[in-house]
Amino acid sequence: MSYPELSEADVRSMIRLVGDVAACRGGVTEKRRVLMDGLIRLVEAHSWLWTVSPKEHLKPGKRPVFTVLSHGGFEDGQFPRLLKAIDHPESWGIFDKMSREMKQRTTHLTWTRRQMDGEDQFNHKTVRPLWHAAGVGELMISACPLKTGELGGVGVYRAVGAPEFDLRHARIVHIVLAEVPWLNDVAWQEEEQPTLLPKLSPRRRTVLNLVLEGHSRKEMAAQLGISIHTLDGYVKDIFRHFGVHSQAGLIARFHSGENGKTPESGD
Repeated sequence: MSYPELSEADVRSMIRLVGDVAACRGGVTEKRRVLMDGLIRLVEAHSWLWTVSPKEHLKPGKRPVFTVLSHGGFEDGQFPRLLKAIDHPESWGIFDKMSREMKQRTTHLTWTRRQMDGEDQFNHKTVRPLWHAAGVGELMISACPLKTGELGGVGVYRAVGAPEFDLRHARIVHIVLAEVPWLNDVAWQEEEQPTLLPKLSPRRRTVLNLVLEGHSRKEMAAQLGISIHTLDGYVKDIFRHFGVHSQAGLIARFHSGENGKTPESGD
């Protein structure tokens, strides 16, 4: 597939953005935010998501398994709705083609939704309302194999009613992210430390993402359509996994990069 040449203005903007990231005095999380907030402006997007996934769980037609490291641009309530949209079985087909490609390749890959979603699953009558409720009208994914054996993933989103991403946008995203591979390392950035990605069931992983966002248990239960009692059980499992006793402790442990023990999986 032939990607278009970038204009001099595009190249200058990309160089300027990478320079801004390098000059940022914050930690990895802040540098990611500077990068992604700048990148979505370059490609006229509205929001973004940065994740890490276990490559062994990357299976076409199956539920995407990931842990959110950071995100930006979502309005109140939209981020939990995005997790719900991704978690819906009818959405999984959107990522099938890219999942198969990433299982076979060991290189960085960036695709527009049109490239990965040949069956137009995104616009299925069951799926589209879920993504629109999250404020997402179009998406693009960039995935990169990590030294840990996992996958770093970046989702870039356009608001409902915005046009599709084209190959120029994909090339800009791909080149910029390729210039900052160290930002795909998790917060601790030390190879001798174990991976942070917890071996949790898909449902517990969704709860983990919401807990790290600071949502109350009542909010999480309502968003997931489960009882407070069931939600409490999931939260306790997550706390036990990380060896913490509170939401604040979990967030601190997450950003320290200390891994927990592997709990029983199940749903």
